[in-house]
Amino acid sequence: MEHSDFTGRGLTLIVDGVLGLLETKAADWQSVAEALGDDIPGFCAAVAGEDGAKDYRDRWREQLNRTVARKRSRLDG
Repeated sequence: MEHSDFTGRGLTLIVDGVLGLLETKAADWQSVAEALGDDIPGFCAAVAGEDGAKDYRDRWREQLNRTVARKRSRLDG
């Protein structure tokens, strides 16, 4: 998915959150199907933070813009 951070700490937080949800639902005697609902792709998108999230191109663009601005400020000042 391009709208998520499935590396390092981002993945750890996502997995921890999902496991916490499933543990809570299991304690209430709910099945995985009941916990996740009928819209599995929607659940995954919500967990990954797809709604309004920046994709990898947005993050790279911001990083490039910061780098260019920093280098320009060195040249101007």
